Amino acid sequence: MISPQLKIEDALAAILTPISGLNVFTSNRRGARLFPYVTIQASLGAQQIIPYSGVFEVGVDIAYSDSATLTSQANFDATYFDIFQKLYSDNNTLINKVQDKLTDLKVFMGRITSQSPTIRADKRAWQRGLALSFVVTPDTTADGTRNYDFSDFLNSFYLATI
Repeated sequence: MISPQLKIEDALAAILTPISGLNVFTSNRRGARLFPYVTIQASLGAQQIIPYSGVFEVGVDIAYSDSATLTSQANFDATYFDIFQKLYSDNNTLINKVQDKLTDLKVFMGRITSQSPTIRADKRAWQRGLALSFVVTPDTTADGTRNYDFSDFLNSFYLATI
């Protein structure tokens, strides 16, 4: 069985792969990375609601890097905004995009929590990062918890599970 964080990585990689000229790698990929590239690394966090609920928080770091000698800052920024647009658009939410790529994982919530621009002088590279957070359950047959509505509209995230 593949762990939930690797499934989330694979789903995000599938979303970003259509961007022209961008190499997409997940955390379990070893070896050299060719510029420009995106690295996706997810980590399984604490259980949500109550212990043993099977609902987990998954934190994801997406790092986009490109060589300062091969591209201009305008092209670097344009590709970064393409990445951002693939994650968020007017007609489809991040949850729906990720859920469409997963069959045995229920995604309750997905959001971008922060972004961080950096310049790596030793590699002469620009890097921009996104931190995302997902709330998921790995068991599609979990009784009850996957049917909750975790939207802010109903605030049912705060319901006690008995």
